[in-house]
Amino acid sequence: MCDILDQEEPRPCLTEVDPSWYWPDRSSLEHINWLVKNAAYRMEDMILLQLPDGDRLSEEASPEELNEEVRAVAVLDIRSFKQQVALESFMTTCFVLCIILGGIVALTKDLGGFSKNLLKPIRSLADEMQSIATMQLAALNQDDQKIVLTGVAEVRLIQNIFEKTKTAIRSWGKYVPWPVVQQLLAAGIDAEQGVSEKEVTMFFSDIASFTTIVEKLPPERSLILLSRYFNDMSSVIDSQQGIVIEFIGDAILSVFGAPSKNKDHAEAAIRATLKMLKALDRMNSWSVAHGLPKVSIRCGVHTGEVLVGNMGFHSRMKYGIVGENANIPARLEELNKNYGTNNLVSKATYRKLPHDVYLTRVVDYIYLRKDADLKVEPVYQVLGKISKDGGKQRMEDMVSRYETALQSYKNKNFELAVKQFEKASKKTKSELGLEDKAATLMHSRALAYSKNPPPPTWDGVWDGPES
Repeated sequence: MCDILDQEEPRPCLTEVDPSWYWPDRSSLEHINWLVKNAAYRMEDMILLQLPDGDRLSEEASPEELNEEVRAVAVLDIRSFKQQVALESFMTTCFVLCIILGGIVALTKDLGGFSKNLLKPIRSLADEMQSIATMQLAALNQDDQKIVLTGVAEVRLIQNIFEKTKTAIRSWGKYVPWPVVQQLLAAGIDAEQGVSEKEVTMFFSDIASFTTIVEKLPPERSLILLSRYFNDMSSVIDSQQGIVIEFIGDAILSVFGAPSKNKDHAEAAIRATLKMLKALDRMNSWSVAHGLPKVSIRCGVHTGEVLVGNMGFHSRMKYGIVGENANIPARLEELNKNYGTNNLVSKATYRKLPHDVYLTRVVDYIYLRKDADLKVEPVYQVLGKISKDGGKQRMEDMVSRYETALQSYKNKNFELAVKQFEKASKKTKSELGLEDKAATLMHSRALAYSKNPPPPTWDGVWDGPES
């Protein structure tokens, strides 16, 4: 307790109340106000008390009236009190901040668990669903990967259901051509019956003497051989943008140019044919190493318009082709037996090939269709791509000799054809080390006609028994 406004006679402040303390008189309220303003204290640290209370004084009272009404005035130093309040406020603020920071840390931890257990698994599912929707089918090929289910129970349930869905789609793709599956998934529609007429190239192949082969093998060994064969051949067809329509026993029926469009479908089918024949060599090496017999195949390729699409009825459908042209590849495949060739191609396919890329030859003239008005058509053998090594000229000479002999045969000059086919067969054997069974067959036919000429209306098609 002290008089903080007594600047003339400053006295030390007391910590306790002293009844003998003398409080000097003040001349007026204005004087007190002047002393307060000029004191060495901040206005914020002082509080004014007066008796009576300021709220009870008249607002219109003059300074003289106020001096008479106010009986006592005190100015208190409340700096320490304000410091205490400020310190308590600061401590309270710090405590609140600590609570907030602790809450943020706890929330962040909870959000991390939320992200790990819910958001990340859902995001992963969304990515896989999007890849399937856009037909990036890598998401489906996880047979060899361990699927880790994470997240809350509901998310794990969704993941488990989605994995089963992927398994079902993978299984579906083993029965239905993948491009068909892709189109249905991308379109988001149910499979419906419907066909359209399109020009496509069809491929048909069969294993030579497969019945005889399987008769000598146990069923499980036959299945191993056939599974390896279908796997290798289907991979080649897929690589050339073809689709396998179906497996018929040991035969393969595939189509190029549908459902996915490919303007070069004829060449794609020929590339696939040649690659399959090469892949067969690798497979036979594998077969020998595993105690299985070697196999050889015969291929037929034809280009034409067919009805292609989903066929069947409302609960059972298949993607397939129908029409007269759909039967020709199988007929060409069958004709390979007569000529000892491994592939025969129709004129329609031959005309669409780049002739500076593939070496081909006319093998024979036949009735390819079963029309009422029979029409003679040539069939071709694709010998391979034209190479630039020394064997190119010898292969071209072989083709030239054979086709020259075939032209003599068609022109009914059978005696000359006999000599030319015989020469062609011997030259091919000596120069290339190959046995030209087609030349041998045509030699025997020319010889038969030289002894018993055909009628004048003969159009070049063999009408005698096959030798």
